[in-house]
Amino acid sequence: MPNGLFNWTYRDVIEFLKDNNFKFGHEKFGSQEAWINIKTQAVVDINFHGQKSFPPRTLETMIRQSKIDKKIWRTWASR
Repeated sequence: MPNGLFNWTYRDVIEFLKDNNFKFGHEKFGSQEAWINIKTQAVVDINFHGQKSFPPRTLETMIRQSKIDKKIWRTWASR
């Protein structure tokens, strides 16, 4: 379970993106995926690397790419 911006797993990020109208776009090179929000034209690149959780800097990049305020990510994590 995520705690603020820590301990976000691949599954947590995908669930959050789905809850915020993102759809799977396509597979990219290696183990990368592109998730797209049609309304905002935001594209989030996610690396399915198999680790338990994403490093905070990697999550920060995904947050910027999503164009969703960091507060919303934190609120979702605390539900």
